[in-house]
Amino acid sequence: MMLTQMDRLAIYSVLCFITFCSLVIRSPDEMSIFALGGLIAAALGLWFELTNSPELEEEN
Repeated sequence: MMLTQMDRLAIYSVLCFITFCSLVIRSPDEMSIFALGGLIAAALGLWFELTNSPELEEEN
């Protein structure tokens, strides 16, 4: 089963939100490099999906 553009955007948005919340909730001395890396990776995936979105352009 292939994921649609909107499915991937929803997944990346949820991942960004979860990793951002995990960074905000923790104290600065407990900050995890994996959470920061996850936030950067999810943000890059979201940016990539939004810049290469012929499916979204067709809907407008």
